[in-house]
Amino acid sequence: MVRRRTGGCRERMMRTAERIGRVIPGDLRRLQIEASDPAASAWVAANAGSGKTHVLALRVIRLLLDGVDPAKILCITFTKAAAANMANRVFDELRRWTALDDIELAATIKQISGIEPDAARRTLARRLFAMALETPGGLKVQTIHAFCTRLLHHFPFEANVAARFSVLDEAAQAQLLNEISLGVLLDAALAPEEALGRALASAIAGTSDQTFKDVIGEAIRKRDAVRAWVDHGGSIEAAIAALCGTLGVGGDDTIERVESEMTDGPIFPAWQWAEAAKTLERGGKSDHEQARRLLAASAASAPQRAGFYQQVFVTGKLEPRQQILTRSTELANPELAERLCRERERMLGLIERRKAVACRDRTAALITIADAVLSRYQAMKDRRGQLDYDDLIDKALALLGAQGAAWVHYKLDQGIDHVLIDEAQDTSPKQWAIIARLTAEFFAGSGARLIRRTIFAVGDEKQSIFSFQGAAPREFAVMHHRFEKLSKAAEHEFRHVRFRHSFRSGPNVLGAVDAIFARPEAFAGLSAEVGNTVHESLPDAAPGLVEIWELIKPASKREIEAWDAPFDQLTETSPQVRLAAKIAKNVKAWMKQGSRAGDVLVLVRQRGPLFEAIIRALKDLQIPVAGADRLVLTEHIAVMDLMVLADALLLPDDDLALATVLKSPLFGFDDADLFDLAWKRKSSLRAALRAKAQGNARFAEALAKLEHFGEWAHEMP
Repeated sequence: MVRRRTGGCRERMMRTAERIGRVIPGDLRRLQIEASDPAASAWVAANAGSGKTHVLALRVIRLLLDGVDPAKILCITFTKAAAANMANRVFDELRRWTALDDIELAATIKQISGIEPDAARRTLARRLFAMALETPGGLKVQTIHAFCTRLLHHFPFEANVAARFSVLDEAAQAQLLNEISLGVLLDAALAPEEALGRALASAIAGTSDQTFKDVIGEAIRKRDAVRAWVDHGGSIEAAIAALCGTLGVGGDDTIERVESEMTDGPIFPAWQWAEAAKTLERGGKSDHEQARRLLAASAASAPQRAGFYQQVFVTGKLEPRQQILTRSTELANPELAERLCRERERMLGLIERRKAVACRDRTAALITIADAVLSRYQAMKDRRGQLDYDDLIDKALALLGAQGAAWVHYKLDQGIDHVLIDEAQDTSPKQWAIIARLTAEFFAGSGARLIRRTIFAVGDEKQSIFSFQGAAPREFAVMHHRFEKLSKAAEHEFRHVRFRHSFRSGPNVLGAVDAIFARPEAFAGLSAEVGNTVHESLPDAAPGLVEIWELIKPASKREIEAWDAPFDQLTETSPQVRLAAKIAKNVKAWMKQGSRAGDVLVLVRQRGPLFEAIIRALKDLQIPVAGADRLVLTEHIAVMDLMVLADALLLPDDDLALATVLKSPLFGFDDADLFDLAWKRKSSLRAALRAKAQGNARFAEALAKLEHFGEWAHEMP
């Protein structure tokens, strides 16, 4: 079990740390003041729960305290929720200042800045809330995509985008891509002789329906790489030709040609297989198996022959057989044994060549289909005047890097003096490139204006979990060194600050984490830097205990399942069910010692069989449990029952819907009840229920309930 990132819990803990009287060490307080100092650029590396977002908010407040115009501060966060949370924290603190007396306000300002404020500074502090509210557009606390949207709307002509373009969100993008993908596949199916049709046939032949859909989706998500590869070659055909060279296959190589070479080789030709099989039948059990394989290959038709023949030399996983013949058969037939060994080496080379040809064919099919989808997708966006999230990044990056973008940079140079980046470890290389171009004038002498301008980034490589969206945690260290070098060249102060204290965990938990990652091979997966993880707890941190349980292995003897058991149902002896029972028993023991159910939080890696098993085990022991924290409504059994009830009410002739809802807990029919109702009927199931309700109390009750539900369906909006 692992700790899951829970933003709401983390923010509440950080926000209330001082209100509940937690003791914050002096060295940590000094680090917070140093990192939030608006006079210097800073790069903050912080462990989980160390208050890095709190420091970012402090820096915004201190910038405002120094008289910086709110409109000249740009704070970039990773999500919309984080942006809203950041803005709320700043506004909450500034609003609180308006009600403080001079002594309390002075103490608060000194605590965050280390400087005793004078009367003028206290007056400014009380006005900051109104200033921030009245700033046109408000504080610019936004995601990188929101910033790019705003930038492109300001410079549509320079960016070559529609003046009033709209943004295609993820849900709308997924729906549009699904529609376009379906259209491409239908067109391909209707024209099997054309390139698109041949590509579809090749792709489907090598994958299942679900795998094919997933692969196409992955190609679409990585369309930049797909486009770059095709553009580098000049065309799909040229790109595939280059791939042939990389894989070491000829452009005219086919699976059929390679398999023909496999079965028609010079070392052990097919006409000798039957004779060799007779020889092997005089050997041991393994030799008999080899004889059977040779005879099967000899009798097989041409398309299947290679598949049978290769089994003589490789296993089902296509790994070479270490022993083709038994030792006694080898000694009795040395010439045959020598030829079979040489044939094995030849077959291994041909199997690898066949893999390469299959890789080329499937890649060509995938790229052909993906290119058609992407071309239609781009054309559809152009017609609608829409940009998706990737377009926003690409267009903004191109705008800031264009040769004629001096006017854009001049206008931006007048509007942004301080850039702050939250969760910087999840920033992608393209997003970093935008930030680098955006801040290029910060370190170019004095820029367009005589003012000290800063960049601030806070993040933690260890917490990066969005690599599937393009996040590159290693870039956090790369950009740190880049901005540090630029700052020093411009003689600007640049600070590297590390936060090691945790507001969340005690010394036992933190010590366990440090012990695990003390091994160099473990730490190498966390950070680009050299060293070990170092965590420190607050002086008043609660005690803790870390237990590592033995791995629960599957039972040596598989449990016999009922013939009608669901395929995805866990057996009582499965490791997941046994682990869930162990967890539930431990929780029950804690409760007997005085703990409450609400004191326990069970974290799992993902929602799956173990997740469901834990909830079920807790309920079996009458332990109050909140249940699933998230579910797909339409996949929950109770909601599915209600949906099929609606089908039965709206479509009286839908016998399947009525039969399904009658067997649900809403009516409680069993198979015998349903059989009695449906047997020998000559009309719909609804009519049969109405007819048999006159002499059967159970059917009469079900009919009354069904009609009652029907009245609700017609009366309720």
